[in-house]
Amino acid sequence: MSTMKMKKKKKLIEELKKVNDFRVDEDKIEYPLYEILFMTVFGLLKGYVTYKELHGWMQHQENNELFKKLFEKDKMNIPSHSTLHNLLMNTDNNELEKVFRDHFFPYVTLDTMSVDGKWLRGSDVSGQYTNESHKSIFNVLDKEKKLVVAHKFMEKGKLSEISAFRELLEDERFCKGGQIFSFDALMTQVDLLNTINDTGRRYIAKVKGNQEKLRDKAKESIKLFDKPTDSYKDKRPTIEGNKLTRRTVEIYENSDCNLVMFHPDFKNIQTIIKITKELTDNDTGEINTIITYLVANFKSNAKSFHNSILQHWSIETYHYHLDMLTKEDNHIAYVNPFSMAILRSFTINLYQLYFNAHKGEKIMKSKVTMAEIKRTCHHLDDFTSEIFEIEA
Repeated sequence: MSTMKMKKKKKLIEELKKVNDFRVDEDKIEYPLYEILFMTVFGLLKGYVTYKELHGWMQHQENNELFKKLFEKDKMNIPSHSTLHNLLMNTDNNELEKVFRDHFFPYVTLDTMSVDGKWLRGSDVSGQYTNESHKSIFNVLDKEKKLVVAHKFMEKGKLSEISAFRELLEDERFCKGGQIFSFDALMTQVDLLNTINDTGRRYIAKVKGNQEKLRDKAKESIKLFDKPTDSYKDKRPTIEGNKLTRRTVEIYENSDCNLVMFHPDFKNIQTIIKITKELTDNDTGEINTIITYLVANFKSNAKSFHNSILQHWSIETYHYHLDMLTKEDNHIAYVNPFSMAILRSFTINLYQLYFNAHKGEKIMKSKVTMAEIKRTCHHLDDFTSEIFEIEA
């Protein structure tokens, strides 16, 4: 394997060395933390997603030529199952998160970003861990590249999504002019949107179902217009389950000034967006119509808003890949699950990077898909190694 093909793996290993090893007696460490973290990502890529599976795979890697070359060893030392679990469970997730961001920031544009939170299943169970609080992950995705760029970790009662997002904005790498953040309804909160607006960033936010006053104000404001300022309709329907879906986006903007709607709490609402979603049942022909409203603190055309809103739903695809390819929802998450969550995001991002670089091509004789990338990794170490070397 050429030096060039080792370059990015070597760089990642050097970054992982910066993650503090919590073990006190460094002189007696047989398996450095950075080796275990790198091998865990490699094993996850190959489809070994539980502690038991990872350990079973690692037991057969003592004489793996790739790892011996990477770590400059004659033979790999493999920890016991309990030691592996202890290492991964107690890794400093804040230091690992810094490595994660440093590794993937060169691959992203940060122009349009999705923000969403997800509760970790199994993190609020009864029994021996009754004192453990429910845990969730706050994800930030680059919508254009479909890559996770950052996480923030929360425990019930300790950190809200608003506070988490404010802390993310303090990372200078997010300070880019013209960024657009999009949110689902659960995160359309006054403090959050005003914080984004006050820092010179842009947002598109769905109006919550329980925000009746805001929604009613949007409806009343729309009635003041003779027709939409601009509109855009899907050229072709998309398939969702057994339904054909077609969306029409209408936007309403004030040509005389920026504000299209005054609200005493939400600052600088420049655009009201109305989405009419028609779902046609393929079996019965029945048509269901759903109308949703969004607000934005900037102006654009209807097609641009349509594309930005569609891109936001890519975060659901990310969650789907986490669940289907790394079995996140099956992971026991009641104690310190956050480092493993970061390593799973490493996995999905590396799959996605390969997909982005080879979309429309074939692996062996099969079309490149996320699932096919995982299957090929499972059988071929060289292919798994290649995934780390995708150029930015």
